[in-house]
Amino acid sequence: MKKRFAFIAIICCIGLEAYSQWQQKTDWTSFMAKQDMLFDNLTNKWEEGIFLGNGLLGVMIYRENDNALRFDLGRTDVVDHREGINPSLGRCRLPIGRFLMQCNSPIKKIQLRLDLWNAEVKGTIITADGPIQLKGFIPANKDVMIFQTTGNQYFSWKWLPEISKSPFATLRDSSSSYKPNPPATFIEENKVNYHYQPLTVGGSYTTAWKQSDADGTRSLFITIANTWPNNDSKKLAGETLQTITSAAVPALMTAHRSEWRRFYQQSFIAIPDGRLQSFWWAQQYKMRAGTREGAIPIDLMGPWYRITPWPKYWWNLNIQLTYYPFFASNHLELVKPLLKVVTDHLKELSENAPEPYRYNSAALGRSGPYTMTSGIKVLKGNDSTGASGASLELGNLTWLLHVCWQAYEYSCDAQIMQQLYPVLRRSINYYLHIMEQGADGKYHLPYTYSPEYPKGITRDANYDLSVFRWGCRTLLYMDEQLKLKDSLATTWKEVLNNLVPYPQDEYGFRIGRDASFTLSHRHYSHLLMVYPIHEINWDQPGNRDLIRRSLEQWENNNSAWRGYSYSGSGSIYAMMGNGNKTLSLLNDMIDKGKFAIKPNTMYLEAGPVIETPLSAVTTIDEMLLQSWGGIIRVFPAVPDEWKEAAFDKLRAVGAFEVSAVRRNGQTQYIKVKSLAGAPCRIKTGWNIVPKSIGKRLYTIRQLENGVIGIDLKKGEEVILYTGAKQSAYVMNAVGVDKHTNYWGLPAQH
Repeated sequence: MKKRFAFIAIICCIGLEAYSQWQQKTDWTSFMAKQDMLFDNLTNKWEEGIFLGNGLLGVMIYRENDNALRFDLGRTDVVDHREGINPSLGRCRLPIGRFLMQCNSPIKKIQLRLDLWNAEVKGTIITADGPIQLKGFIPANKDVMIFQTTGNQYFSWKWLPEISKSPFATLRDSSSSYKPNPPATFIEENKVNYHYQPLTVGGSYTTAWKQSDADGTRSLFITIANTWPNNDSKKLAGETLQTITSAAVPALMTAHRSEWRRFYQQSFIAIPDGRLQSFWWAQQYKMRAGTREGAIPIDLMGPWYRITPWPKYWWNLNIQLTYYPFFASNHLELVKPLLKVVTDHLKELSENAPEPYRYNSAALGRSGPYTMTSGIKVLKGNDSTGASGASLELGNLTWLLHVCWQAYEYSCDAQIMQQLYPVLRRSINYYLHIMEQGADGKYHLPYTYSPEYPKGITRDANYDLSVFRWGCRTLLYMDEQLKLKDSLATTWKEVLNNLVPYPQDEYGFRIGRDASFTLSHRHYSHLLMVYPIHEINWDQPGNRDLIRRSLEQWENNNSAWRGYSYSGSGSIYAMMGNGNKTLSLLNDMIDKGKFAIKPNTMYLEAGPVIETPLSAVTTIDEMLLQSWGGIIRVFPAVPDEWKEAAFDKLRAVGAFEVSAVRRNGQTQYIKVKSLAGAPCRIKTGWNIVPKSIGKRLYTIRQLENGVIGIDLKKGEEVILYTGAKQSAYVMNAVGVDKHTNYWGLPAQH
């Protein structure tokens, strides 16, 4: 018995030794300081301002005039609730107002820093009278904004509310069909100021604030409360501010920093391109500043309000591209608000379908509120003459569910599958209702619209065929995994066996049966089967010419391209292993004309459209790690000039955390941790079977096409390497070019 215990002890020691050999040695404080946005000036442009957020509240800081800075307030769920009119008017985001830092004399110099590691703004505003020190943050899990200042004799805070009116109405002069909400009421009680705004159809929102002085520092505390259908937002705002005092700030700051550091350390990338590296980290900040558990999904502007023609959700690309980067970046917790609105609103999604199909179907139109009310009018056999494209965008819900499905694929959480099953089943039922079998024996679809092609109304739209196939295939997988024995399983198989092939011609994939791709198209709706679904992919030699021709035709007609066109095509090139082209397209996205990425990493097309910079995170992640088709691919599309690169705990399909280091143009070592025990297949890029270190002796099998299989169980991790065994496998930053602190308005730019 003693010998047996001794043997076990030896094995445990070996395991502990192996485990300790992977070391994350990044000096996070120093590393993140190089990613900070520096503002050695501020302009009067929102897109050049400093933004703070906690996933629900947000503030954007920029110039009001020579003597003042403005602090625009936002809260993502401050929306109107009117029915029966255009949702851009009736179910839109509403403006709140701004605070001014009104200086007594002109501002001579600004030196502010958006400190990403601490998620705060800090620095100095120098006026003709003297300097003002500013420090501000929005606690990660407390809905209050905190701004602390010294030099308070040189300025005063001033509140400027906005009229509670749809920005769409302001821009489009819709006064004949839209009336602003009732006037707001200003109230002061017990040294707390309240700006109470009731809404025409019930509900209200209140901005409340108070100031306190201690030891020469003035603190401004602001909160925004929102209620619907009740009107008690003022009460809630007061209750929030009651708990906030100057003495409470240190504890709030400690908890705030702890949450942000936990968040950042869930994943890590280091690449030699300083501009892209800082951009990636700024978007990680933007993700957590833009949403959190218990909030609502990110719309086109996030919590940073700006007047816009897009004051609601867009379901035909924007929300999808916004959320794809959360998965590989290992922030699945931030996807929960999206999952919740989808699964909580099955009734509304069902009512979006035409009456004949409503009993068992679901749909989602082009745009609308977070309650997901937006109808579709596609009918079986309908020639759709005169129908609007918006009413024929049938694929939106199923594509959105493809995003939601990633939450299952990257976590292997069966509860997510159970929640999504009834929604996807109804979404695919709509297609089953309208498909018809043609003389060729194939199932065909009637006229639908492929967003946002100028002449995209067509039968057998590739947009719909892509998501229809994906949905049937995924439902069959769900049925098997959940052991449901669904009566429709036979129908789904029949569809997969007999659905019409994707329409194509000499240029590659068509928009659909009746629409060739000959006009410029910013969207890649006709290419979803290639990306992001990967049904047609580069691992299939017989499809490579088709993919190449389709991509070239899209690129050659690029006059209508916008930012996400570059990131989308870059992702397809990354799938093809062409990292040089991917990098070139990302740089084009950042630099191209009036649609370039803005200095604070925001992006505008008449108004904020947050999906474009976030979509670039997906593309960067895919240069470092891909995991489609059941295979993890390490450094699959690294450009030739990136001789060094590293990433830690990027997430892969199958619930794997993957880390890897590249030096001198070669992968040095890889670490894989299984969080769910799913089959592990990896394409390492090495031409030999690697050695391994772990808590036990792992079986590594050589599969085809350079893929290996590893028998990892849930909770186990393994280090793979090819050279001599090292005493430590170190993860840290790599050398970068001159571009550190690129973003913001730093002095060197």
